[in-house]
Amino acid sequence: MPGPPARPSSDHSLRLELGTSLDRATHERVRRAFLTLREAALPGVTNLHPAYATLLVSFDPRQTTAGPLAAGIETALHRAADAPLPPGRKVDIPVCYGGEAGPDLAEVAAHCGLTLAEVVRRHSGTDYLVHFLGFSPGFPYLGGLPPELGTPRLDTPRPRVPAGSVAIGGAQTGVYPHATPGGWRLIGRTPLRLFDGHRRPPAWLELGDHVHFVPVDTIHQVPADPTSPPVLSGDAVIEVLRPGLLTTVQDLGRPGLAHLGVATGGAADAVSLRIGNLLVGNSEAAAGLEMTLVGSTLRFLTPAVVALAGASMAARLDGQTLLTWQPVVVQAGQVLEIGPTRQGARAYLAFRGGIKVPPVLGSAATHLAAGFGGLAGRALRAGETLAGGQAMPQTRRWRGAADPASTRALLAGDVIRITPGVHARVFPEEAFDALTTASWDVNPRSDRTGVRLRGPGLAPGTATLLTEGVPTGAIQVPPDGQPIAMLADHPTTGGYPQLACVIAADLHRLGQLAPGQTVRFALVTEGDAAAALAALDRHVATLGGAGPQGSDVAVLRGGAHE
Repeated sequence: MPGPPARPSSDHSLRLELGTSLDRATHERVRRAFLTLREAALPGVTNLHPAYATLLVSFDPRQTTAGPLAAGIETALHRAADAPLPPGRKVDIPVCYGGEAGPDLAEVAAHCGLTLAEVVRRHSGTDYLVHFLGFSPGFPYLGGLPPELGTPRLDTPRPRVPAGSVAIGGAQTGVYPHATPGGWRLIGRTPLRLFDGHRRPPAWLELGDHVHFVPVDTIHQVPADPTSPPVLSGDAVIEVLRPGLLTTVQDLGRPGLAHLGVATGGAADAVSLRIGNLLVGNSEAAAGLEMTLVGSTLRFLTPAVVALAGASMAARLDGQTLLTWQPVVVQAGQVLEIGPTRQGARAYLAFRGGIKVPPVLGSAATHLAAGFGGLAGRALRAGETLAGGQAMPQTRRWRGAADPASTRALLAGDVIRITPGVHARVFPEEAFDALTTASWDVNPRSDRTGVRLRGPGLAPGTATLLTEGVPTGAIQVPPDGQPIAMLADHPTTGGYPQLACVIAADLHRLGQLAPGQTVRFALVTEGDAAAALAALDRHVATLGGAGPQGSDVAVLRGGAHE
């Protein structure tokens, strides 16, 4: 297979276009490229996002750059040009059609001018090809829906689609692995769990599989995910008195699983978590608590060393003001109260030794939408306890605490830098001008999936686009013209055009945008993006490593920096 040019879609991703249509020949090119590059394991590659006609390659710009990586991709594809593709598996999926399991079956039948039985017969009598997994963990994009069954999506998406729902959306059909919002027409349900982070492999399907739906008369309830965390043991144990608005366990995420529909996830502001961990002597990737807008109240049952980083939240330890951006020794029985944010959206509480939870797919990060990781895939609850990992040796030294003023300036900021997105060319020129000249308000509906923006509205262009890979930071423009900047838990693929992408050095700033905040975007070059990332890492690097003897963590009591 000739190596197609890999073109930048951001300063941290490349895009391979392997066709322009939804057909099996294009799918085979995508699948071959995906399997080849997965086997090649090129340095710096963090994720591969196969889609209908493209393959997105996400990479760490600290480890590689677009030019050398593109050359490596081309070489790998040329070497594998004649390698045979392994045959796809044949997978039967039992489906109970209609009734409570398929509440939209009658509407689909009426739209198509068919009887209920005929819709079921045609839907189940087709060989479907799994083009790729995306949108959410384990969600299969299936090709092969009979054209006569095509039905428009709902005008207003459901707030909750039951797990296992089999649905039709336009000319596509698929299965919802998790209970999520969705706008496709529900025609049936399967009892199979299409994705389970504790299973190996976690996804029931993979790209290249052939799926056949088998009608069944009854369906068993899809098992719910566990609601309580297992009993844990560790050194630093914390009791949750008040969980806060949305507090989750997060680390630096789980890269390498985008082909399963699993976003890297992890801390929305990874830089603050990295700094907090360095301040208490952890590795940068240790798990801590991410608190959104309103912090938690915690009672310490054993001594601990903590550091509060990120958004400016008022914090008091036994009634005394807690120093932020500093390592602090907390004694058993003390209560830490963290209030609402005064600046920024998310604060991070790092614990010496980290938070100990069972890893899922190699990470402690909480994936709220799919319900796994952290504490059974959910936010903290009052009354439960958190266990700390193995404490670091007491001889650990620090260079010193973070300088609050310079660090806040690094994290905050109402200007976020961008490069052109992969679909910039399909927009009218004035759309990009509007993005970079207007001020945008952060919509309160923003979450860990994406920062929704309100402003003058952008013309989304008229080109018809196939669903394809989405890098973190991509600024997508839905039909209403109000852009959405993709955050940590964003879908790995999407169908909205990508006008621009936030540079790697500013992704943490994206995670600190609070509802109602005003933000502006500034276009920069790839060279500017690389220089900004280098400056960011230099700042973080000054906070870690061994310092002079006698500079071990101090017991700090009061006197917050402002």
